[in-house]
Amino acid sequence: MKQTINIRQCGIILIMCIFANKLLLMPSLLYTNVKADGIFVTAILFLIELAIIPLIFLLKKHFPKQSLYEILKSRTGVIFTKLIYMLLLIFFLFKIILVFSITYVYFKQQIYKDEIIWIALISILPVINHSVANGIRPLARTMEIFFALVLIGFLACLGFSLFTNIELPHMFLSDIQSFFGAMYKHLFSFGDMIFLFLILDKIEIKEGEEKKVYHYAILGFILIIMLYFLYYGKYQVTSFMHNNALADILVFSVQFNAIGRLDIIAMITILFITIFQLEIFSYGFSDCFLHIFPKLNNIYSIIVFDITFLILYYFFLGKYEIMINLTSTWLTVLAVIINVIFPLILFVIYLVKRSKNEETD
Repeated sequence: MKQTINIRQCGIILIMCIFANKLLLMPSLLYTNVKADGIFVTAILFLIELAIIPLIFLLKKHFPKQSLYEILKSRTGVIFTKLIYMLLLIFFLFKIILVFSITYVYFKQQIYKDEIIWIALISILPVINHSVANGIRPLARTMEIFFALVLIGFLACLGFSLFTNIELPHMFLSDIQSFFGAMYKHLFSFGDMIFLFLILDKIEIKEGEEKKVYHYAILGFILIIMLYFLYYGKYQVTSFMHNNALADILVFSVQFNAIGRLDIIAMITILFITIFQLEIFSYGFSDCFLHIFPKLNNIYSIIVFDITFLILYYFFLGKYEIMINLTSTWLTVLAVIINVIFPLILFVIYLVKRSKNEETD
């Protein structure tokens, strides 16, 4: 029996995708390029990404029972479809490495201070492997259960930061070239909503429910913009020095009356968000792998993922700086293909399908 998810679960997955790679290092990197105008860079990239949602509904309407693979295969052929899925597989693999790299450095700095890479890998790999093996429905239900905790934790971080010294950030300081350069340079950190195309046939949408997805998307966007605004307002010209935005906005307020250290709120929130993001992208990797090699099953996809991830991370991309540099150079080309060209291809497929339907009518 094919696993399906409801519209609320789809919206929660969407929010986790919006959060991906934007809560810790991203504000600092943006400030280095365009100062506090990073808020506007994020807003524009988000609005571009938001165009994916109506495209998902249009495809769902015209191909209600077909998966993304079936849609592409019937319209573009097997070879082109497998090529697209190979690019998506690489895309999700590097998303996983990026999320893991940034969060690993954060927890190492905050808790252990020493190198704990094998402890981290042994802790996280079985969790995401189990999630992939169980399928999208248990993953979505788990996220649904803990969503309130994540949301409360996020809002608590924003709320407690107000007890620190915050001023209006200085904006409109970057030139046009730097602004659009930053948009291109950080394109790989966006586009996570592409995952929803992979589960197109697994989303159950009842009549009139589409607007709920937009509500979740807007909520995620507002939370990100609020975080960036408070972060830049708090640190101003030193924003480039602080690499863990959601946690760093609590600095100087970690002791609050008799409550004790408040940075534990950020740690727990970041932990849950990271686990869910890794599970989402790992599922995306597995789905792509199984469509490229249809005779294999989940176990093979999990084994291939674990081996590939360990080899790439430990021997090639283990250094934090290498991965960050890669995302702003070579991986931006992949981001253009996946985030821009791929949705345009799907839009053309939709237009052709609609035209044929009108001719038949």
